[in-house]
Formats: sequence, structure tokens, C-alpha cells
Amino acid sequence: MKNDIKRRSFLRLVTMGVVAIMLYLGHLAYAADKEKMAGEFTFVQLSDTHWGFSDAKINPDYSGTLKKAIAAVNNLQPQPDFVVFTGDLTHTTDDPKERRKRLAEFRHITQALKVKDIKFMPGEHDAGLDNGEAFKEVFGDTHYTFNHKGVHFIVIDNVSDPTSSIGDVQLQWLSDDLKKLDKDARIVVFTHRPLFDLYSQWDWWTRDGAKAIELLMPYKNVTVFYGHIHQENHHMEGHIAFHAAKGLMYPLPAPGSVPKKAPIPWDPAEPYKGLGFRGALVKVNVADYILTEYPIIGSVKEQTVKDPEEKVIKITAKKFEYSPNEIKITKGVPVTLELTSLDRLHGFNCPDLGVRSDIKPGKISRVRLVPQKTGIFEFHCDIFCGEGHENMTGKIIVEE
Repeated sequence: MKNDIKRRSFLRLVTMGVVAIMLYLGHLAYAADKEKMAGEFTFVQLSDTHWGFSDAKINPDYSGTLKKAIAAVNNLQPQPDFVVFTGDLTHTTDDPKERRKRLAEFRHITQALKVKDIKFMPGEHDAGLDNGEAFKEVFGDTHYTFNHKGVHFIVIDNVSDPTSSIGDVQLQWLSDDLKKLDKDARIVVFTHRPLFDLYSQWDWWTRDGAKAIELLMPYKNVTVFYGHIHQENHHMEGHIAFHAAKGLMYPLPAPGSVPKKAPIPWDPAEPYKGLGFRGALVKVNVADYILTEYPIIGSVKEQTVKDPEEKVIKITAKKFEYSPNEIKITKGVPVTLELTSLDRLHGFNCPDLGVRSDIKPGKISRVRLVPQKTGIFEFHCDIFCGEGHENMTGKIIVEE
């Protein structure tokens, strides 16, 4: 009997010890995750490359723009952790063989990227005519998740269904995936079409996108990156930020600005105007994303993030002024603007030169500019900052 009591006491102690060890190991794993979350990393978003498009009036460099963008990404320092293409990799065709040929050519071209971690997702031009069948043959799944350095990434397919819908099956998949996450998890969503109704008359929406937003809304740190509209756009639904990227083949007009949506023709005086790609610096511990917009320009060499000799101009923002509020630069000469705020969130927007950035207090936002025309161009704050906001302007003077 005594031996039996001793044996049971021993087992109880062993069990308690195992629990203690498991708790300790769990603490170490949690600490390791927290340490991982304290870091930073970068990724690059490219969108709407439309490989196979061949209208020289819209883009005479239709076979070269994608390759210029790849060369530009290869020149970035530091190199991004991964690259994501947010849809319309190819231009639509009714011929299934030609569709597969274009998708295969696109994949071959992207192999020139130094970064080998590349994420692909379809646009309606790739997948809308065959429910994504050809895309899956070349690239695999049209929707999936992955984790990277403390951030959970979700790729949603809102294009394979020709009704511009996500569909009940995929929405259930999204719901099941989100249930595994804490409410303060860092979540990034990639889609092709906007999930919200940006301009449904031009198919700039997702028919059941509101259901996806509803599933995402309980999570505190969600950011969505998308393409489709061929222009930069920033939008908020509650606390969820949505960021559209420029395209790499042709720009499109602002939503509802013209009676009919159509590609904006090439301007020889401003080649590659409206084309570009995006870099995102992810600050994991504070769930912050610092976005940098890169233009496509004729010289690959000019696309490096910042050459040692390149001119840097520092601009400070505060209510309701920029300092300096007038800068002079030279046509065709690269310059980097380093923007910082002394008080609150401001914006920097110079639409005539195609540059725009958030300016956050205590942080530096960098905007690279290679002016292709001379003149006097106004920049302004495009984030409301109080009475006097309308007077927060400045001038960029571009000289020969």
C-alpha cells in the first residue's frame, strides 16, 4: 500500500513537472514570437502588368515595361523579402492556348528577379474566362495564406468568378482561417479588385466584398493591398486601410471622372506617366506600413533607391506649413525627398509630378522623384489636419 501511495505521488510530481516544462517551453515560444514581431521587413507590390497587350498608342514600350520594373526591383537596396503581383499578370484573350502561352511567358520573365520568393495571384484578365483553370496550371492556387515574420498574409481570389464575387465557399475558408488568429494579429490581405464599392459602374468593386470586410472587421490590425484600377488610391473602411497600386502597362482615369473607362494614351512628353510599383516597409510590432511609390522611367540605372551622389532634400511638415515650402530641382535629375512631421499625420501630394506620401510624426518617409518636365508644380497636404489645412501648400520648381 505504501509503495502504491509513493508511486501515485511520484506520478503526480512528474505530471506537474511536465506541465511546468510545457508552460516554460510555451513561454519561450511566445517570447520568440514576440521577438520576431519586433522586427521590420519589406516587400514589393507590382500589379496589372498585362503581358500580351500590344497597342503602341497606349504604350509603345508594351514589351519592355515589365522588364524595366523587374530591373528596378533588382536595384533596390536593401532587397525586399518577397515580391507580390496583385493580378492581371497577362492581358485577356479568348484563345485558351494563347492564355497559357502568355502566363508561361510572364512566369519566365519574372525569373529574372533576384528575389526568389514571389507570390502570384490572378486578375480577371488571367482567370475570368475559364474560372482560373489556366492560372492554376501555371501558378497553383488562386487563394491561399502564408506567414512571414509575425504577419499573417491572406490572398483572396475575387476574379475567377465572372460575377466579380468571392463566393460562399471561399468566404467560409476565410472565416475558418481568421478564427485561428488573435484579434490583435497582424493581418495583410492581397486582392485584385477592391473589396469595397469604389465605383461599381466600372467593375471597381467586389459583389460580396462587404461580407469579407465584415469578417475582417473584428481584427484590430488589418491592411489590404489591391490592384485592378491602375492608379494609386487610399481608402478607409472603419479601421481597415485599403491601398491600390499603379499598373505597369497603362494608367486608367480616376473613378467617374470621364463618361467611359478607357486606358489613358501615352504622352511622349511624359513617358511612363502614371506607371509604377510600390515598396512597403512593414513595422511588425506597431502594425505600421510605410509605403514608397516608384515610377517607371526610361533609364534602369536611375531606378536605384538612392545613389550615393543623389540629391536629398529634407522637408518638415507641421500645422499648417511645410519647411521649406519651395524647392528647386532640375529636369531629369533624380532627387529624394525626405519627409517628416513635427506634430501629427500629414500628407504630401504633388499630382502633376506623380508623387504622394503619408508623413508620420517621428518617422521619415522617402519619395523619389525624377522630373520629366519643367515648370512650377504645387504640392499640398491631402490629409485633413484642422482649420488652416487648405493653406498647407508648397511649390516644386523644375528647371532645365
